[in-house]
Amino acid sequence: MKFTTLRSMGIAVLAVVMMAGFSGCKKKESAPIDTGVSSAPTAPSGGNENTTVSGLPEINADTLFDKARGLSVIYFDYNSYSLRPDAMAALKANADKIKQVPGVIIQIEGHCDERGTQEYNLALGEKRALATREYLMNMGVSGDRIVTISYGEEDPADAGHTEAAWGMNRRSEFNRAL
Repeated sequence: MKFTTLRSMGIAVLAVVMMAGFSGCKKKESAPIDTGVSSAPTAPSGGNENTTVSGLPEINADTLFDKARGLSVIYFDYNSYSLRPDAMAALKANADKIKQVPGVIIQIEGHCDERGTQEYNLALGEKRALATREYLMNMGVSGDRIVTISYGEEDPADAGHTEAAWGMNRRSEFNRAL
């Protein structure tokens, strides 16, 4: 009988202590995600742009996919999925930006001009997207963060039928994967 009473009192005391502990705790605010990039502005430059400690503009998930300041589109030669020197330079810059925003999944779209059959262009677009992915992985971007898709000739950047228009359509573009 003594043991049962003592046990019941112990459980009651434990319950009171736990309730007091939970009700007395201040709720923690969730900490911002650390992207490894400092948002502290450097010396004033006449604008209100936040920069990193290195003086580069701050990159986040929104600016990563901004057409003007984000990831650069790369272009290919006719009937080729080999990366040109200008594409490699753009991909190196893209890789640096992607690595500043961990956790974002990138979709690489492979595109072609209208010449060639639909099947050929879908295959060529896929090879372009995969060549782009491989280069980014060689630059240190995790392959788990990159998915590819080919649109072939179906989504032209320029609807014209000139060499200049076709040159704009032979490309790899970068978007946020859903």
